Amino acid sequence: MTTAPQSICVVENTTVAGTRHIPAMAERAAAYQTGERFALVRDDGNPFDPWAVEVRDGGNERIGYVSCECNEFIGRLLDGGKSVEGRLAAKEQIGAWTRLVMEVHLND
Repeated sequence: MTTAPQSICVVENTTVAGTRHIPAMAERAAAYQTGERFALVRDDGNPFDPWAVEVRDGGNERIGYVSCECNEFIGRLLDGGKSVEGRLAAKEQIGAWTRLVMEVHLND
């Protein structure tokens, strides 16, 4: 008997960094629903942060980065070949800033 793939939430409620620098972020985020899945992609050539991990939406567009509070942990999982994804937990518009809060899941 085959079992469905499992996931474990390894990071709860982390804010996606850098959304202020994404053109038309508010309009893009308006279409995102709670539970929306985001791809997490290593940006190991980033000149500002050796542990940078991009957050990409379903259209494979960068919408920000995993915050520095947990990017080394996520980067090491990705470097180790693990399947990791973000899931939208909450969003809010604060002036010109689109705050996206996600969970990070480790998949089978």
